[in-house]
Amino acid sequence: MNKCKISGLIVFLISSVCNAEYITTPLLNADWNLNKGQAYCQLKQTIPFYGEADFMQQSGELLRFSIKENRFKPAIVKASLTVETPSWLHQSKSEEHYLVTLEPAVDIQSHPRLSVYGETAEAMLDALIKGLSPTFSYRREANSEKEQTKVSVSSVKFLEQYQRFFDCRKDFLQYGFKEALEKSIFFKQKSNSLNSKVIQQLQDTVRYVKKIKGAGVTIISDTEIAGKQDKAWFIKRANKIIAKLNQLGLPKNKVSINRKIQSKAKGNKVIQLRVFGPDALETIYYRKGNINLTQTEKERLGVLAQYAKVFLPDSQIVIKSHTDSKGSRANNLRVSQKRGDVVKQFLLSIGIDEKKLIVKAYGETRPATINRFERGRARNRRVNIDFVG
Repeated sequence: MNKCKISGLIVFLISSVCNAEYITTPLLNADWNLNKGQAYCQLKQTIPFYGEADFMQQSGELLRFSIKENRFKPAIVKASLTVETPSWLHQSKSEEHYLVTLEPAVDIQSHPRLSVYGETAEAMLDALIKGLSPTFSYRREANSEKEQTKVSVSSVKFLEQYQRFFDCRKDFLQYGFKEALEKSIFFKQKSNSLNSKVIQQLQDTVRYVKKIKGAGVTIISDTEIAGKQDKAWFIKRANKIIAKLNQLGLPKNKVSINRKIQSKAKGNKVIQLRVFGPDALETIYYRKGNINLTQTEKERLGVLAQYAKVFLPDSQIVIKSHTDSKGSRANNLRVSQKRGDVVKQFLLSIGIDEKKLIVKAYGETRPATINRFERGRARNRRVNIDFVG
């Protein structure tokens, strides 16, 4: 327990006999001010001759509570946050220390900021509502271990602005809303129709982009691994999505197409809408006599299995295996059966229920094209994956 006693009236800056610098806002100056914009709410208290304390809520982000020092002082090396009880309240003092983030150079003057986020920031709101004082304590680079600065945020007049801050936050997008929007948009085989779920997802996407300054949409392919086979269907579906976004009020300059998944920088506001359809993945082609799967083909089947689990959980997966006409019919039937069984075993190994898997071996009886030339025979040596039900 701190046995240091502070004498005299409350002033801007108070020093105790314990070599600690105590800073707070005097009662008559303890005003809280609300600032708000299209996508943020800020509840701020100015701390004279020091800087400011504030709560910042940005749409789609965690609540932040912080203090910022507008004085040029040695760098802060160690900081913590506690909740203290003012002398006029007869309550026990909290001994909990909260983790604090030091964010240097937050403005053009390179003033640092000490912050807490999420649940801890919400707890500081609750503390101020109860009349308690969140207090940051820190030591500087040039100070000895015994010297520290304590900045106490005053609860005086807090309730006068809290309700306005609460109302301002209500209309904002929830934390994690952006991530929820980036779920894959699934399409059925040979279809570019948008179902009601997808349309709701696109409506929420438009809402996000309109609220968040600098936000946009990039449409990417979840099946880009299929290469050229993926491109045609992807473009059709991407254009369908763009048309719907435009219809919902999103300007064309806010949407772009990039088939490849892009790395996301921290704080990136661009929503990646992922297009997922099975068409480019449903056929595997084989070299002469080969029955095994390559690593790329396994990856493609893995993506196809994910499609089945998420979008068609009740459907059966029919593995249709074919060969060209070289060799005897009996041998071609055996080869097609082996190819189908290899595909089935791989799908079983990655979690597909055996009851959902059916292998149909056709041998050479159902060619996709004529077998006269090697190019045609290469197209006939194939396994097709169909979803039934």
